[in-house]
Amino acid sequence: MRVIIGGIPGVGKTTVLNGLKSSGIRVENYGDVMLSEARERGLVQTRDEIRKLPVQIQKEIQVVAARKLSSLSDVVIDTHFSVVTNSGFLPGLPYSILTILNPDLLISIEADPLEIFERRRRDSDRKRDHDSLEKIRQHLEANRSYGFSYSAFTGAPLLIVLNEDGKADEATRKIADIIGNGGTQ
Repeated sequence: MRVIIGGIPGVGKTTVLNGLKSSGIRVENYGDVMLSEARERGLVQTRDEIRKLPVQIQKEIQVVAARKLSSLSDVVIDTHFSVVTNSGFLPGLPYSILTILNPDLLISIEADPLEIFERRRRDSDRKRDHDSLEKIRQHLEANRSYGFSYSAFTGAPLLIVLNEDGKADEATRKIADIIGNGGTQ
């Protein structure tokens, strides 16, 4: 089963996915695969710099990463359904990428915009944008909209999982249970 999980920065996706890894589920980060390719091309040093690249270069790197990840089965792919660029929202998984990855299940991890705002403010490990609550709401809406579109394109169901502050274990358990049941629960 190939599962794709998306969420905007600060939603707590990494925390939830680390819980999945601890339970023995294989998780591969799409951004890390893209970073490896971008570094080989001498374009960036960090993952946060990728979204600042010209859109055409981002698209080329997406294809390379998708081809590498499509060879894996029984994997959770950690990504963003939408990416904020200087030109607006960019689909993290355009149709051409979805056809390569061919997911069985899509999961959108979401949280309250104020919780996301506070998580970003406290995160000193990453170079995060300090967006307003309204920009965070817009990104959440874009992410969910892309998730529904991806579901329509692929026929894979879309599950929305709420990751409330202090309840990442609950979100992790819900996802692990669904994956353990082959995506049907």
